[in-house]
Amino acid sequence: MSKIAVSKASIKHTLLVCGVVVMFLVTIVPNNVGAASNNITLDSNITTADIMEGGNTIATLTLTSSDTVFRKMEIFLVANFPGGTSWDTAFFDVNGDPVSVISLSQGASFTVQFMIFCTGDCKAGDTNNVQVYGRTDPRWYDGDTDSGAFDPGCHLTNDCKDNSPASASLNETNTIAISLTARTSYASSVTCDTESNSGDNLMHQGQNYLWGYTLTNTGWNDDSYTFTSVVTSDSGINVDLWDVKPGLTNGKQLTGQSDSSTTAVHKTDGSISITPASSARPGVYGIDLTIKSLGGGSDATCAFDIIIPEPDLEVKDTDITFSHTGAWINTRGDSQKITIYAKVRNNGGSMDQAGVSTTDIVVTFYVDGAQLGTPQTIESLAYGEEKTLEIFWNPAREHDSDEVGIPITVSIDTSDNIQESDNDNNEGNAFFKVVRTKASNPSFYMGFISLIGAVGAAVLLSTYYRNKDLDN
Repeated sequence: MSKIAVSKASIKHTLLVCGVVVMFLVTIVPNNVGAASNNITLDSNITTADIMEGGNTIATLTLTSSDTVFRKMEIFLVANFPGGTSWDTAFFDVNGDPVSVISLSQGASFTVQFMIFCTGDCKAGDTNNVQVYGRTDPRWYDGDTDSGAFDPGCHLTNDCKDNSPASASLNETNTIAISLTARTSYASSVTCDTESNSGDNLMHQGQNYLWGYTLTNTGWNDDSYTFTSVVTSDSGINVDLWDVKPGLTNGKQLTGQSDSSTTAVHKTDGSISITPASSARPGVYGIDLTIKSLGGGSDATCAFDIIIPEPDLEVKDTDITFSHTGAWINTRGDSQKITIYAKVRNNGGSMDQAGVSTTDIVVTFYVDGAQLGTPQTIESLAYGEEKTLEIFWNPAREHDSDEVGIPITVSIDTSDNIQESDNDNNEGNAFFKVVRTKASNPSFYMGFISLIGAVGAAVLLSTYYRNKDLDN
């Protein structure tokens, strides 16, 4: 073989080898599109979070590079909601500045604040899941020159231009999954009883009543409260003199639902103290309880009606009693003295619609349809009070054989000065038996016989002792 031939063969062989080397180098030279897998890890300080409605929660993410191949790596962070309902998110650095693309050197780390907002479609009680990962893209270096944007030294071949952003990279870090539950920061509820401690919603002037309620902290955070209770009248009746107190002291604290320990106190019981004014007119009144959250939650309220009834004076037939079960009257018209008792009461309020109070109540006794003596006056009769009146009576006739007895009637407020809920129970009736004797007063004969007996006994005793003295 000639030297010339050998030289040409060597040249061809050399070119072939160089071509293979170039092709191999091309396959290993890093570029940003479809770059080989990298050693970038993503960590989070949380995997679950409670997020307040209208607020946000923050996950601290840490990106760490353990890569030994690429001098720098660009990372584009992605937040994905696989359930289809996306909540607002944002990435910030530790200074609070927005982060778009992170450039991470070999062996370096970077901290990102991942913020999730509970707005829009996010409501208290909702749950969601978010996945966070990074799209990674290595930077191209031509020697020591960063050619990520454009390198004039190789622009003729366009090999060292970084033509795609990290956001378009197919390389991805590991994925962080965070489970989210939307909560309400401050919320409360109150339930009021359906009746007072008396067993219904009737109340009377000057009487004190307690109306129970239960306050519950339904919010996630601890909270404290102030309490207000007021009385209202749709009829415009003045309520200034009512005494209404909410029962719990302002500043009462309750534990939020975030505390599930056995020592947590989420609810408390209270009682509204209600004392209607002594001048309260009959009608329907409203009681409103407002509980304000000092944490900023919505007010918890409940309202109910109470009724002030009209007066209801009453005397029943059984309220009329007598000092004797029966009486006699003799032929001369003399008779036993009988005491008639009458118990009267007020089952209702102490003031009527016209403002007339249950005072100076007139009570009249009737015998045989005729008024007995003068009417009697009760100074005052409030709700639940009872008064017993009495009057003396000497029967003027015996009852007939076809009568049960002499008719006795007791009437309250005969003139209807007081407007009442029920006037039909203002009159009680009873009957008293009176018999006529044909002889004189039996009591006289009994007294006379007793006197004779006493005198006889005295005479006998006197005679006995006198004879005894004579014998001695």
